[in-house]
Amino acid sequence: MASEPIDEIWHPSDALLTESASRKLWLVKVPNFVAKRWKACCDHSVQRGEPTGRKLATLRLVQAPDEAGAAKTQYQLQLDATVGQGIPHDYVMKNSTKFADPMLAFSDKGGQLAAEGKVWQKFDCEVARRTAPAAAGGGGSGAAGSAKVVLDPEYRKLSRQRHQAAAVKTRTVQYLQDTKLVGAPSTVQIGQKRKEVMEKRDRMDASQLTSILFRLFEKQPRWSFPQLQKDTAQPTQHLKEVIAEIAVKNPRGPYKDLWELKKEYKASGAEDPPAAAQQQQQQR
Repeated sequence: MASEPIDEIWHPSDALLTESASRKLWLVKVPNFVAKRWKACCDHSVQRGEPTGRKLATLRLVQAPDEAGAAKTQYQLQLDATVGQGIPHDYVMKNSTKFADPMLAFSDKGGQLAAEGKVWQKFDCEVARRTAPAAAGGGGSGAAGSAKVVLDPEYRKLSRQRHQAAAVKTRTVQYLQDTKLVGAPSTVQIGQKRKEVMEKRDRMDASQLTSILFRLFEKQPRWSFPQLQKDTAQPTQHLKEVIAEIAVKNPRGPYKDLWELKKEYKASGAEDPPAAAQQQQQQR
């Protein structure tokens, strides 16, 4: 199949827009309930065809004490009053840039992929905790002016609702009057294992077993152990002990793992093999 010319299959619209690829961006991670509220506001502005969306929040740079009591610069995010109705308004932005991997931001501009910039700073938003001076107490070891943490009432209400929703059981049990299922077996046994029923093998007298083995070796010169055990129906250990007196197992070569009679029982002029074997069994 002939290939098409390059100028016919290449479209400039497929190119990646990189005009803003070097721009520095902030990646701010907000709680899920804030993201849902912002998305609803943006969708509402798009549906109404507003050229500029509504104000969502205000970013402030403040001086706040750290855990050791020293002042430090901190970013705070405050939601607009109408946007943050029913959810916490104030959030602390904790810088987590040093723990973030290098990232790039992309957007879809009318079906065309565009690079919007690289992430320069990364922040994680947490609900701000206010501090209130504790009531002065008598005889306590702590300072009278120590402060205590006060949680946002909207956040406490939201957390309580989430815990209550998580505790509600969504699964239900329905009892069926007709328990017979079409195509299902009448009885089901769980954990049942199949066991092969093997016939009990009784030990045969050694001289009698030796005679049977000689007759088998008259039929063919070499046998595998499973074949001999099948024809004699003897226990494994007993059969090994008896066959080792009259036969040897080939360790290698074309007849590997096959049993054949020892040389003294193969040599011509030797006494009858069954008789020799019986005499040897009687001497043991």
